[in-house]
Parts: sequence; C-alpha cells; structure tokens
Amino acid sequence: MLLASNGLTFWEELRIAFGEIGIIPAILLILGTVFIIVEIFQPGFGFFGICGAILVILGIAVRLYTSKSGNPIIQFFVMLLSVTVVVGVALIIMVHSMRKGRLSRTSLVQSSTAVPTGITKGTEDYSDLVGKSGVASSVLRPGGNATIEGKIYSVVAQSALIESGRNIEVVSVEGVKIIVREVA
Repeated sequence: MLLASNGLTFWEELRIAFGEIGIIPAILLILGTVFIIVEIFQPGFGFFGICGAILVILGIAVRLYTSKSGNPIIQFFVMLLSVTVVVGVALIIMVHSMRKGRLSRTSLVQSSTAVPTGITKGTEDYSDLVGKSGVASSVLRPGGNATIEGKIYSVVAQSALIESGRNIEVVSVEGVKIIVREVA
C-alpha cells in the first residue's frame, strides 16, 4: 500500500520514522508514553497524562524537525499511531488485570480506606446505655437531647416526636447514635 506520491509504503515510513530517530526525540517519546501509561494505571489530577501528551507531541515535533527523508506528515501519523497502539495495549492489560483481580492486589489500587470502621479508641462506646431510662431534655423531632443517668446525650427518637420532659428508654446504639423510645 503506497502512502504518498514519493512511493514509500507504511513500513518504509515506519522504518524511517523510528530508524533515524535521534536520542532526544527517543527520550521524549519514551518518557511521554511512560507518563501516559502511569496516568492510566494511577489516575489522578491528570498531571502525568498531560505531561505525557506534551512530551509525546514534543518528541514527534523534534523528530520531524530533524527529519532528512520521507514524508513528515505521514511520519507524524505513523509515530502517533505507534504511541497510541502502545498506550492501547497498556490499557487492555490494565482492564484484563482488573477483571482477573491481579491489579487490585497491587499497591497501585488501594482497596481500604484511611478511616477505620467500627468502634475505635476515638469513638465512645454507648452500648452500656441500652435498656437504661432517662428524660427527654428537649423535644425529639426525631433528634434532640436526653438526660440519662444524670448525663446529657444526643439521641434520636424511634418514633417521629417525643415531647420534652417525657420518660424515655434507650432501645439500641449504632456507633455513636443512641436510639430511644418513649415509655409510659
């Protein structure tokens, strides 16, 4: 398949584009491609993706500026297609690894959060209040305050509304949420 009026085929243009490449364009292209691949595997604010794209375009521009043979326009597209293929292969590998679960076991993907779950040293344990009685210090709609064993707690009413001064009982505790109901 001939690409241009000068009679060169795709493979000849590819050989010219990468065969006569200098050290500077090669470093720019490789570094740019690596940055784009890093952005694929570790998405963030786009720093690596943007820098990678700039480096790839700069590498191609430097290569075309120093070109002595072949068609620069075709070489531009050949080089861009080559980088796209490499990035596409990296994307396919990433998707395949994610489906198999291999990527989720690497340090690239964090599966846990920084905040611990359950009751920790910093979380008060109100589970000893279950079954205790008290008085609603404010109107509970459904949240409000109640006095239980002489101490004021932030509570949530099980029903829609409990008037201030009514007797309450602690039904359950979910973390720091104390759920109460009115008792007669």
